[in-house]
Amino acid sequence: MAQPKQISQETFDGVVRENIEEFEMELTEAIEDAKEQFITQGVDLSNLITSYIKDPDSGNLKHTNPVKDALDKIKESLQEDKSELLLQGLKELSLECNKNENNRKFATSKNALSLVYCSCYHAYLVKGKDILSVGLDALSSCLVGQGNLADAKMIEFLTTCLKEIKEELLVEKTVKASRFACIKSESNRQTFVEHGVIPCLVAHLREYKHSSEIVTATCAALRVLTFDDDMTVAFGKAHEHAKLIVAENAFAIILGILETCEDVEVASELCVTLSRLAVRNEYCKDIVDQGGLTMVLKLLREHMTNQNIAKQVCTLLRAIAGNDDVKTSIVDSGGLGLIVAAMTTHAKQPMVAEQGCAALGSIALRSPSNCTAIVGTGGVEAILKAMQIHADSIGVQKQACLAIRNLVARNPEHCDILLEAGAESLIRDAKDSVTDCDDLAKAALRDLGCAVELQELWTGTGSGKVHQ
Repeated sequence: MAQPKQISQETFDGVVRENIEEFEMELTEAIEDAKEQFITQGVDLSNLITSYIKDPDSGNLKHTNPVKDALDKIKESLQEDKSELLLQGLKELSLECNKNENNRKFATSKNALSLVYCSCYHAYLVKGKDILSVGLDALSSCLVGQGNLADAKMIEFLTTCLKEIKEELLVEKTVKASRFACIKSESNRQTFVEHGVIPCLVAHLREYKHSSEIVTATCAALRVLTFDDDMTVAFGKAHEHAKLIVAENAFAIILGILETCEDVEVASELCVTLSRLAVRNEYCKDIVDQGGLTMVLKLLREHMTNQNIAKQVCTLLRAIAGNDDVKTSIVDSGGLGLIVAAMTTHAKQPMVAEQGCAALGSIALRSPSNCTAIVGTGGVEAILKAMQIHADSIGVQKQACLAIRNLVARNPEHCDILLEAGAESLIRDAKDSVTDCDDLAKAALRDLGCAVELQELWTGTGSGKVHQ
């Protein structure tokens, strides 16, 4: 991908002055015209100051930018050891970077990460808790969307803080900053793991289980380590990281918190974290053997009207249903009825519909008896209703087509039930109008016994081969 063009601050300032002096534009008009000129030419202006004021005495243009002003305060405070000014600068920087991506890009182009790191490191050494607290906030704000800019020394510092700091507020903020440094950066994730962050994060779950804020932040950080979201690398270590987390007895700790948790949003975070860790057949069974299935079904039953709980419990059931024994346990425990009830209660929510269809499809896979149970529990109606309501949702349509295939693959007697319920027209609509659903829809139609045109991608003629 070609890098966007950039220009110097002096070049932009010159065009603004020219617009004012040569073309007699007002200041606001001159700035907008200059911006439009350069944007049209494909220039990235995120590293520039594009706001000015006129000096009332001389009439000269002066830069005005709240991000630059905050950075200037931080620089001055570090040079002259002014704690109050440093606090003010860090707070203002956080505020501005939280507003939009352009402010974050501008800040990092002006060496913000180095300045904030120096502030945090100094505060850590002198045990300045107030400055370290706002410094970590500023660090997180700068790293949002650009975690790859965190370097090795910053990662080492954050890991040291995670291991040594005990104050709950600072623990939470350090975990958050570490998470932002890992998003879409496989190299940073691996560096954190090499520094021993996984045992530290799991220990935080155990030690601070009473803190909703720390549990939520830590669960999010653990999940990021299992992501495969860095498009710059061919292969990541998401699976290996999940194994390392599980090896730290994470299931027992997470389920222990879930068992006594009264905060439904925290419970939701725990469920989605379990689903990210259920990456092996034996892990799915471990979750059930440790009481996880009973807990999450009870959670869904008691909080059926909570959209987030419905979505995350369905996500977890989908994940652990990768184990054939667990499929049976879900059916025997009344899980099918709860999934269908969640899809019905939150019929207008696409994510609940998608995860509900996915859970039913996973439970149906390679299990004729489960397929019969799904049909008998109203699963067909729930799947088709989801397709009808969320006709433009790629996720819903794909998962629904997969679920339908699984319901009839080993149970051809279900074809008539689905066809009479209107499955064919819904699948054809998905095939014709939903991006990336063509192959799945055709496969579902084929398994239902419907007429479908299948394209032969390779005829196998061997043309061009040299015969001995």
